[in-house]
Amino acid sequence: MTDNVEKLNQARIGDLSRNAYSMYNIEISDGDLDKLDLFLQQRVDPNLQALKGQAVTLDVSKISHLEALNFEKLKEICFRHSLFLVGLSGITTEDRALILQKRHIPVVNTNRFAKAREENLAPKIITQTLELKVPVEVKVPHEVEVEVPVKIPEPMKIITRTVRSGELIAAPNTSVLILGSVGMGARIVASHNIFIFGDLKSGEVYAGNPKDQDDQGYTEAIIYVTGTFDPALVAIAGNYQTAEDLEHESFLNAQNSKRNDVIVSLAGNTLVYTEACKFVVKNKS
Repeated sequence: MTDNVEKLNQARIGDLSRNAYSMYNIEISDGDLDKLDLFLQQRVDPNLQALKGQAVTLDVSKISHLEALNFEKLKEICFRHSLFLVGLSGITTEDRALILQKRHIPVVNTNRFAKAREENLAPKIITQTLELKVPVEVKVPHEVEVEVPVKIPEPMKIITRTVRSGELIAAPNTSVLILGSVGMGARIVASHNIFIFGDLKSGEVYAGNPKDQDDQGYTEAIIYVTGTFDPALVAIAGNYQTAEDLEHESFLNAQNSKRNDVIVSLAGNTLVYTEACKFVVKNKS
């Protein structure tokens, strides 16, 4: 297992994210079948309960030779990990699209790649600008009243019960406070902070969640859990760790498996786990 992890880190074969069609989009750097199999083994298999049966696309924007791709083998590898490969994404030119069409390989672009392809296909208009100097009447400036909309922040979302298994609690544009525990398979998604006054057992929490693929998310968000801290997945501004990743966190292991009163914050792209009292003292200084 250690050799596989080192091989995955050295290969840096891709990333996993949501696209605009509610499908997962897997970015790959080449068509190596073994690398894709290893990537799915490390990222998908530990979260099979949430990802099983999902439709996915492969982002091939970094692959130069599309003729060498074995699409059927790629489908077989995805199916082996309970995923359904529906097509390839990241196609921004007509030449690359024709290569796949001739091989009967479907192109399923996200909005980002679809827009780039449309811009490449649009006719290029060349204009010439001539500068003409003419007398210009300069009017005395005067004030103009302009209505400025004032956005009222949304109040914190408060849940005064236990969140059931498989339930989704969404708090767009605000934080969420849960006075109760979070059950197995439940998901808490907030644009800002998440406070859980209870246990977090095998649930998923997403704080500072990005609004769209052009938003990096709220990096100053925190996750605070007063009870048992044992999530299936924890994320801040798109940076996440799974339950398997948390087994290697020295702070959580030092809690003697109790993991109570934990605050999660973000330092750069790294999730940081701190005891609540130490977090408060650190931020006051």
